[in-house]
Amino acid sequence: MRSLVQRLALAAVVWCMAAPAHAESILMTVDRPTLLNFLRAATPYSLDVTKAGLTETLTLLNPRELRFESGKIKLKVDCRGEPVPFEGILEPTLAVYFDKERNAFVAKVEALPVSLGAMGTIRLEQYFKPLTLPSTFSQTLEAGVPGLTIDTLVRDVRVLEDRIEAKADLLFRKQPPASRTTTGK
Repeated sequence: MRSLVQRLALAAVVWCMAAPAHAESILMTVDRPTLLNFLRAATPYSLDVTKAGLTETLTLLNPRELRFESGKIKLKVDCRGEPVPFEGILEPTLAVYFDKERNAFVAKVEALPVSLGAMGTIRLEQYFKPLTLPSTFSQTLEAGVPGLTIDTLVRDVRVLEDRIEAKADLLFRKQPPASRTTTGK
């Protein structure tokens, strides 16, 4: 009986390797603590804003109170400015959507007006480039199964009330072994 099970398992493995590649679906999630840890690792973040010939360097730090609301990401972040002394708490909102021009999902800061004294009100959202989320990536598993590559294609990204959810297709493919050349002695 054991021999039969081993032969069936071996036949299944051989069939999988010989079968044409096809996509399988997976669901990936990012929770609040993970996203907040990412934002903390990305700060302090500095940007220069210019208005009427004046330039102010703003530094964002201490992201906190992250929440998912109405399909968007909201948080609080401290902001410091120089050379004109400025300290404040910003409350940016990020929208995640599919950008047809980039052919990718992006996270973009929405309206974020900030009053900077003599410089007046500056719309900070225009100083943040949309963050392009990776929509395709590959991983070769040389240590576990030599030549096996997993390609990932993200199909959908949504901000839910308790997490960010991404649906993706996986494509498994086996690379043929590298050909060995022999040299005469």
